[in-house]
Amino acid sequence: MSPYPSLEEGLIDQLFLTYAGYSIGTDGTPHYQFWETTDFLPLLTYVDAHTGCVDGTMFTDFLFLALGILNESGEGRFLTRNEKSPANWAEWVRYLDELFLCDRNLDALCQAVHRSALSTTNVWIALPYPNPQVFTNDLLRVQAVVEWICLFLSKWESSLLKCCLHLKGFYWLQESLYEHGGAFDDRFVIKEVNQQIHSLQVDGCQLKSIWIPYQLAHGWNEWSSLGFDLAFLQPNAYFNPQRSISKAAASAYENGMGFEIEFDLAVTYDQAKREKLQEYLRLGATGGTDENGRYFGPYQFESPLAWYTGGWFFGKNGRKQAMVSLYHSNDPLYNQIFAFLNGFTDC
Repeated sequence: MSPYPSLEEGLIDQLFLTYAGYSIGTDGTPHYQFWETTDFLPLLTYVDAHTGCVDGTMFTDFLFLALGILNESGEGRFLTRNEKSPANWAEWVRYLDELFLCDRNLDALCQAVHRSALSTTNVWIALPYPNPQVFTNDLLRVQAVVEWICLFLSKWESSLLKCCLHLKGFYWLQESLYEHGGAFDDRFVIKEVNQQIHSLQVDGCQLKSIWIPYQLAHGWNEWSSLGFDLAFLQPNAYFNPQRSISKAAASAYENGMGFEIEFDLAVTYDQAKREKLQEYLRLGATGGTDENGRYFGPYQFESPLAWYTGGWFFGKNGRKQAMVSLYHSNDPLYNQIFAFLNGFTDC
């Protein structure tokens, strides 16, 4: 049996990271991230370019997450851990409101499902990180996250999204554990939050919790003891040539984790980036060993997968996102990713 999480349990197959809210540049400039109905259509089903007929499905689950949000003055605030500009409760609510915008994000995905050949799709929601600078002890941090979950669920229950979206659970946004001299400890907060999540049901189904730590992140292999139902290991090799895809795959295999595949808009114009994505796909189809001889199975067939494909880029040529651009430009990489998602061996 493979140490990867069992696909037969059906928690997640192919998870697409869907960026909403704002990303905030190193200079503090916020960049808006939102999704419209037509953006989701090529991510739900694969349409044969020659026949115009639906020839298969694409991603099974969509994780909505935001790295930042604007405050009421239009200034960027981080929903991840940040020491200079952490988001407060009012900004957490603004993030929630972004998720429920009419014709965008969750609503846009719901409309896309209606327009597709599918009847429903799965969604996961990222929890804002409770920064100790804002929420000044661990009990307050837990309370804030749980209250945000309850506020989200209240809005979810009063929406019409349930007719086409299946809420599976929540995602811990911070990719590594934070602890500070015993005064603050993410372990305590995460365990308490996960316990609360597991006490909740939507439409008779217990909610679950997931995490995607990066390779070598603090506490990355503690995911099970923290109470997560599933974790994916992020190789970070697409952006950092010193990181190894094989090493990350072997670590995921050893620790019962799913695996993340990474790329961004650069694959549409940068040959080196295209080759790096091809390496992820090639190793996923074959499995192998890392530099230290540790084995990893073919994650294409055996492992739940998370897909980081970047957010939206606004440039002189308009609004672009990697997967959406691959589809609209008839790039063969889109066909190759469809083949990979569906376990075809000729990818």
